[in-house]
Amino acid sequence: MDSSEFLRFLTATIALCAVALVITTAVTPPDPFSLIGVAVPLVVFSPVVSYVLVYRVGLGRLESGA
Repeated sequence: MDSSEFLRFLTATIALCAVALVITTAVTPPDPFSLIGVAVPLVVFSPVVSYVLVYRVGLGRLESGA
């Protein structure tokens, strides 16, 4: 595993977690149980999406539009 790819993976994971939390706070009511019930699955799923973006599909392919 290349360190630059791992750094891209960590950056993508952190960015996806932040986006998931922002979307969760905007969509759910201010009840903490609803917030946790929606945020936890999104945060758990974000490393999977990051792995697919960085190692399988590639962010370069998405950025180039191909």
